[in-house]
Amino acid sequence: MGLTRRSAFFGAVAAAGCAHQTASATEGRVAVIGGSVVWRRFGDGPRTPLLVVHGGPGAPSDYLEPLGALGDERAVYVWDQLGCGRSDRPSDASLWTIERFVDEMARVRTALGLRRVHVLGQSWGTMLTVDYLLRRGEAGVKSVVLAGPIMSARRYIEDTRRMLGELSAEQQAAVAEAERTGDFASPAYKAATEAFYALHIARAPTAVTGPLLERAFGGLGEESYVAMNGPSEFSILGSLKTYEREAELGRIRTPLLYLSGEFDTCTPDAARQYAAQTPGARVEVVAGAAHLTTIDAPDATNAIVRAFLREHDG
Repeated sequence: MGLTRRSAFFGAVAAAGCAHQTASATEGRVAVIGGSVVWRRFGDGPRTPLLVVHGGPGAPSDYLEPLGALGDERAVYVWDQLGCGRSDRPSDASLWTIERFVDEMARVRTALGLRRVHVLGQSWGTMLTVDYLLRRGEAGVKSVVLAGPIMSARRYIEDTRRMLGELSAEQQAAVAEAERTGDFASPAYKAATEAFYALHIARAPTAVTGPLLERAFGGLGEESYVAMNGPSEFSILGSLKTYEREAELGRIRTPLLYLSGEFDTCTPDAARQYAAQTPGARVEVVAGAAHLTTIDAPDATNAIVRAFLREHDG
């Protein structure tokens, strides 16, 4: 789960090759099952590095670039997962599985030499991060931040369906009609999606963060998003609709922070529910923000993350 909107591709796609310097970050490629993916590094501070796992599936890392400000203390790595953004975009339905994405995350971490690392997952990235920990183990992971956490698709669906009640009667009718007919390309459904996203995905893009959000929309990998999530954040029809990990959260021993926006589709109450089942976990809520806190409140988000990472650098 993350962001989706149909739009023309926006922004340059990174070229293949060895690591090189761009205006904003050092870049490189990693071979994974199905193709290769592009990673970027912001900063090179001496503290334990941070690996950032974006949402979607298929919402590239641009909207998380504000976390690069933490590069004054530590290297901040992001990568565009297979099928979106700067990375390869194969058309192969067999690639869009949690298992393959876990393998991808493991390959990226190994290629970057991140034996000791903090991990921040956002939205779908929280699901991928938790499955990585449960399947591959927690060795070398110093702390985890789950931003916009989704540990129960059932809970997420219940919450987003309730939020649909905030739309106009006409918009709610458009959603119901699209779900009845399967026509998710109708202008009315798209308008309802835009209205919902303005309430619960990104409420306050600025002159700085708005272009990052547009780049993320432009680089969206719709094939993986639709296959695993569905046509929108409230019509969950893909394979992730059965994702449930609440019962396994007690297995995680790494220090963990749940981070939620005040108006998040992944509600503060849901974050508190998950934290109650995770040993030693705590919750922080970003006031005034929706699901994409790095877009709505980047400074507040960075302050929370910076303090938590410092606490667990040892």
